[in-house]
Amino acid sequence: MRTRKPAIPLAALLAVGLGGSAAYLFGVPPFEKRGGIGVESVCASLGEPAKAARALERVLPDASEYSFDDSVSGGNVAQGDSGYTADCFVSGDDGVLLSARAQLILVGSPGSTPEDWEAEVLGDKAGESGSFAAGSKGVASASRAAVLVPCAKPGTVPGGSYSLSVVVDRKKATGEGDSGIRRGLTDLAVGAARYSHEKAGCDLPSELPG
Repeated sequence: MRTRKPAIPLAALLAVGLGGSAAYLFGVPPFEKRGGIGVESVCASLGEPAKAARALERVLPDASEYSFDDSVSGGNVAQGDSGYTADCFVSGDDGVLLSARAQLILVGSPGSTPEDWEAEVLGDKAGESGSFAAGSKGVASASRAAVLVPCAKPGTVPGGSYSLSVVVDRKKATGEGDSGIRRGLTDLAVGAARYSHEKAGCDLPSELPG
C-alpha cells in the first residue's frame, strides 16, 4: 500500500520564509549582522582614524562586534631611546583577527634594508609577496603587509642607524585572491608607519607616500 506524505500548507511555508528573512534583517542567530567600525574606536597607532577604519572594513572578516587594544611604549629617539614599540590588536567573535606592530630595528646605514628583513616579516608567505612604494621598502602578501621606514641617523641613538619595522598581520585569512584586501593591508601599514615615525621622534625622512 502506498503511503501519502502529509501536505505542508502554503501558508506555513510562507511563514517560515518570512521568518528567516526577518531573522537575517534583525541579526537574530544564525544570521549575525556585521559590527560597525567607528573612527572613535580604532587604535591610535594605526594613524589617521577615518583612513584606518576604511582599510579595516576591507580586511577584517565578519564579526558581530570588534574590539581594539592599543599600546605604545618607549621614548623618543632624540633622547637616545631605541626601545620604541607600538602594538594594535583587533579582536572579533573568534579572537584576534588582526595585529599591527611597529618597532625600531638596527640597520646598517640610513635607509638600508637588512638582507633577511622581508623573509622575517612575511614568514612562509614571502614567496607570494609583492612590493609597494613606501619607506625604504614595502612588501605585502594576501595576509600580511610590512614597511621599513628610516628613523634615526647614526649618533642619534647608540649603536648606529635605526629604522621602524611595521608589520600588519591578518589572522585567519580568507579571500586570498582579493586585491582589495592586499590594498587595505598596505594602507594600514603605511598609516601605522606614519604615526610611529612621528611618535618616535624620528630625525630621518620617512619616505612614505603623501
